[in-house]
Amino acid sequence: MNEKVKRNLITTFKFAVSIGILWYLFNTARQDRQFDGFLTSEKRWGWIAMGFLGCLGAHLVSFFRWRVMVRALDLPFSWFDAVRIGFISSFFSLFAFGVIGGDTLRAFYVTRQIRDRAPEAICSVIADRVVGLLTMFSFASAAFLLLDTEGIASSHPGKLVTLNYACRIVFAITLAGIAGVITVILAPQIVKTATYRKLYTLPRIGPLVVRLTEVVLVYRGKPGAVVVCISMSVIVNLCFVVAIYSMAAGLTTEYPSLANHFLIEPISMVANAAPLPGGLGGMELALKFLYEAFSCATGVIVAFAFRFGLLCISAMGAGFWFVNRSKVAGILDSNEELLGR
Repeated sequence: MNEKVKRNLITTFKFAVSIGILWYLFNTARQDRQFDGFLTSEKRWGWIAMGFLGCLGAHLVSFFRWRVMVRALDLPFSWFDAVRIGFISSFFSLFAFGVIGGDTLRAFYVTRQIRDRAPEAICSVIADRVVGLLTMFSFASAAFLLLDTEGIASSHPGKLVTLNYACRIVFAITLAGIAGVITVILAPQIVKTATYRKLYTLPRIGPLVVRLTEVVLVYRGKPGAVVVCISMSVIVNLCFVVAIYSMAAGLTTEYPSLANHFLIEPISMVANAAPLPGGLGGMELALKFLYEAFSCATGVIVAFAFRFGLLCISAMGAGFWFVNRSKVAGILDSNEELLGR
């Protein structure tokens, strides 16, 4: 099968899955009493505004985090470029142009600006994503360890079993990621051993191990920048906690406590990283499940409101794209040529 046709079929399938999940969630919410209450209840616009500000703050901090990763490699990169390219990549992550996603677009865009040091520029994108994901997984793991599950166990024992299973997977991934990074940092010679190099031969995982190892070694001598980026990643998660909680407080009268949202947010955002267009469907399904685990039936309403907030922020990228559309078109063309080789 032609590679382009294969990519288009995969993209179509992903959109179909996302739309199917959203349609299921919408119909489920419409049949619940909470939906009628949501339509007729008074909205707390101050809380809703805070929810949108939380989404915006999370995006901006993540863009600034990437800028720190780029500047740690002594590459020229302004604050405005970080915001501009960040918003454009956020906008394009909602769609599926071939295999291009937000991170791929960022990598191609920044290498266009820093042609003579393209490998380092690409490493900055990967490093930014790794730091963000690892911090998010760590955030979820810490919240799970500190969670008081007595309420869930008594009212929703089945959901507690599922939640425990999901959180254990997240916890295992977190430990593996942290252990791998620390090992390479403390003992860089390990990458030259025969045992470690066997990881390179693993299908699908091998190339990822190679690239991640290169990134860790590049930033091994930049501990200050890494600590700053981890701190900024924590702020990103806190902004999303505020955003989801504020949306719930502004739109519903029944929602979990702020403390519970420290578990709800990271697990929902992990689901948002699912290989679906913009994570559509994954995050909404996770929020519905987690809210129900805390005896609240308003998860779907909050999920749709939070998604709308994310879409509004991403839509700002459309403005940046319109101003820079010729450059973006050139990057997309370059990506298609590369994939076709």
